[in-house]
Amino acid sequence: MTAIGDPALSLRTDSAQPVGRALHTEPPVTWRRTPALTRAVVLVAVCLLVSVAFGRIDLVLIAAPFAIGTAMLLQQRPTRPPEARLVPLDDATTAEGATAAAALTVVNPEPIAVTTLVTAAADSWIDLHTGKGDFAERLGPASGREMVVAGRARRWGGHHLGPIHVRSIACGGLLETTVQRLHGATVWVLPVPDWFDSAESLPFADGVTGVHRSRRGGDSGELAEVRLYQPGDRLRRIDWRTSMRTQDLYVNATLSERDTDVTLILDLQVEAGISGGLDGAPSIADLTVRAAGAVASHYALQGDRVACIEFGARGRRMRAGAGRRHAAATLRWLASVDMPADPLPPSPEMLRRQLAGQRSLNVVFTPLLTDRSLALIAAIARAGRPVLCVDTLPPHVSPPERTYWTPYAERLWRLSRANTVMELRDLGVAVEPWQGSASLDNVLAELNRRRYR
Repeated sequence: MTAIGDPALSLRTDSAQPVGRALHTEPPVTWRRTPALTRAVVLVAVCLLVSVAFGRIDLVLIAAPFAIGTAMLLQQRPTRPPEARLVPLDDATTAEGATAAAALTVVNPEPIAVTTLVTAAADSWIDLHTGKGDFAERLGPASGREMVVAGRARRWGGHHLGPIHVRSIACGGLLETTVQRLHGATVWVLPVPDWFDSAESLPFADGVTGVHRSRRGGDSGELAEVRLYQPGDRLRRIDWRTSMRTQDLYVNATLSERDTDVTLILDLQVEAGISGGLDGAPSIADLTVRAAGAVASHYALQGDRVACIEFGARGRRMRAGAGRRHAAATLRWLASVDMPADPLPPSPEMLRRQLAGQRSLNVVFTPLLTDRSLALIAAIARAGRPVLCVDTLPPHVSPPERTYWTPYAERLWRLSRANTVMELRDLGVAVEPWQGSASLDNVLAELNRRRYR
């Protein structure tokens, strides 16, 4: 089973906010004549009137094929229009770069064949496979067919496939139905996280079992010390080389390996840069979501408990969990990230009180562009909590050039930002720009060294 087909993607988290659309009453679908039928009837009528008025028998011979052909085509005239409806997909979730699809079923209840034309639209982040979504299918008598409106999803988020217009043609193009409008379906596109792998242990591992070294003794391969044998020590822990050299019985004491809590804080106050989708340059939101997805997937899959919190207008929270199922649900939670206008800025103090235990590692993904995000990071550090700041400002993002002094102002701003980063490091905050795989190993090693001092 792939991550896309995982049943965890159907979990109802506090993130799932489907795109709401107003319901409109559509007029009933009926058969109507086409311009081709109107032209045929008018041509036959004009030829007959002129032939009667002027005695032109040749005009009757010219109109006869049109009259006979029209009558034969209308001999089997449908009365009920085909019925079109959207079929819910088993998995309405896909990934960036994959295919986003909506299934459409059209049923022909009449005993004659009809041709169905489908015209679909989609969001700008979905490239439809059929250009503008136009394609046609022939439906046999009293039969139905499932059609798929599909396109390539270029960016994460909730995207809409629709509206979908369905029109049917019968009797050789002499009759057509009125347009049936379907509102379409919402497809959730999961972000493709950057590749991230870290070999460093996290500080304050206090769980039950895991991969991080703790201060408590236990069974593992992490050697703590070689000490004298005590009643209750296992015989397989005896260090025979040291015992033979000292003539006393010594054992190897090891440190237990446990899991820990990781809290991911996403700074969603400011958006900068233009998103180019999966194949283009990332914006702040793209870099934040993909970096958080990479870190969450890495630690959740190795058994750590990962939670997510939004520091922005919506203030959403993802409960802590571990395992592959929770990693897939976290990607689904990240797919619904949004940056609406915030009339009331978030409070750093209120978010700090929502954090987990004192020993949880707090990873803040922030572009370091607002004073509130800096105040939040400083408050977490002053509270004695381990905090790791991941800089998510893309290198290519810069202010638009307005005057001659814009480059110099940008240089001063970047120098001020570098001073801010140095001040955070003086507070004990590890600040590191996101660079993908193993980009956080150095700062995690520094956190561990501070822990064991």
